[in-house]
Amino acid sequence: MSTFPKLTRSSPRVVYRFGPMSNNTDVCHYLARLTHQIGETRFAADDCLLVRQHLLDALAAAFIGCRGKAFDDLIRLCPRVPDGCGWPGSNGERIHPLDAGMAWAFAIHGSVFEDGSREGACHPAAAVVPALIALGRGKDWQTLDRAAIAGFDVMVRLARSGNPAFTRKGFHPTSITAPFGAAAAASVLLGLDLLQTQSALCLAAMGCGGLMASFKSGETEPLQVGWSVRNGLMAAMMAGSGHLGYPRMIEEGFYNAYLGSAVAVPIDQPLEYEYAIRCCYLKPYPGCRHVHPSIDAVAQILEANEIFPAQIKKIRVKTYRVAVETEIHSLNSRGDAYFSIPYALAARLVLGTSDWDAFDEHHFSNRAIIETMKKIELLVDPEVDSLYPRQRGAIVEVHSADGSVRSAKVSCPLGEPENPLPVSVTRDKFRLASRGLLSGSDMDRMEAVLNLDGPPGALDAVLDGAVANAEAVRK
Repeated sequence: MSTFPKLTRSSPRVVYRFGPMSNNTDVCHYLARLTHQIGETRFAADDCLLVRQHLLDALAAAFIGCRGKAFDDLIRLCPRVPDGCGWPGSNGERIHPLDAGMAWAFAIHGSVFEDGSREGACHPAAAVVPALIALGRGKDWQTLDRAAIAGFDVMVRLARSGNPAFTRKGFHPTSITAPFGAAAAASVLLGLDLLQTQSALCLAAMGCGGLMASFKSGETEPLQVGWSVRNGLMAAMMAGSGHLGYPRMIEEGFYNAYLGSAVAVPIDQPLEYEYAIRCCYLKPYPGCRHVHPSIDAVAQILEANEIFPAQIKKIRVKTYRVAVETEIHSLNSRGDAYFSIPYALAARLVLGTSDWDAFDEHHFSNRAIIETMKKIELLVDPEVDSLYPRQRGAIVEVHSADGSVRSAKVSCPLGEPENPLPVSVTRDKFRLASRGLLSGSDMDRMEAVLNLDGPPGALDAVLDGAVANAEAVRK
């Protein structure tokens, strides 16, 4: 079973090769220089394989997120063009690359099954992968890998600078930083020079927008990520045409609007690992990442003990504050279940799984799940909370009617860099997500992204497979 070298807290910190900002350097200029340095770096094979795993994971997410009326209606609003890009299941139809980036971002983020960054509390692939798809045809893999790594770095650094303040002020970190990630990746793909890249990032700041309140209407929430990605791609294209942006747009505009205070982490502070993508997680199950530590803790308890829901007196979940604050209590749709720790744990205990089907609305009336949810108590644990966001942990205690207590603690849920998701699991995730939508040969063709020796233009073949079978996707 293939995986990546395990990175642990005891491992020596890798010092980022890019130096700190000077006192008179603007944030956009610093990030532009960072993007250019990454765009000239020859990456190791394990870095490239990690990029490809995130790419295949995002494609899997898109096949889930494109199944819905909101996505179909969004696509209907996009004019068809003869020379453009497809979308999941477009069956040969094409839309402008800007619209394609928006559509893929909607589908990836709408799955609630995409990757994420604990440093930035954001989902970089939802912004960066659409840029690769929209502008990556005909590019060699070296350029694509560099674009992805640059996009992740820029987006995560900006999201980290306001984590968790962005969320607590009501802003959605992914949506407000997606334009920067998309613009950075696009700058590498378009071959922009340093000044053009700086302008792309400055212009991207004008396309930010995203509210946590939008999750209360989950079906349309992904629109804010789609619109932000479209704006980021347009910013890069405008910069490539020679249009300039105000150099201090982030300091005087973005931070003032979305933070209103000093940044939480300086933009040039070293990341946890050398590149942001190395500290991003991949999800083994759908739903908000804040739910996953508790799922893993219950899974550990069930692995060691046979427990029936009827035997349970109460379940106490101790986790970090943000996980409790983002909890959705009323279940009206699948999207609500993704943000409910009581539902996720009850479903795992009753159904024995946390897969895609476990979060479906038809389980909401399951009497055993309903009764188990009533027994679950959520608490903020000071020690666990003090380690957030570097660790997203949870302690789960299952109290049985006979007085026994079984507990488990998870500091790094499955998919974190210290507990990496095997490539084989990502393959399985992709095949399950695309089952019934793609033929076996199309699946094989798309999995070729994991082949580091693939020829230039190999992404084109992958995308040709991704846009097939339009009628199947809509079922």
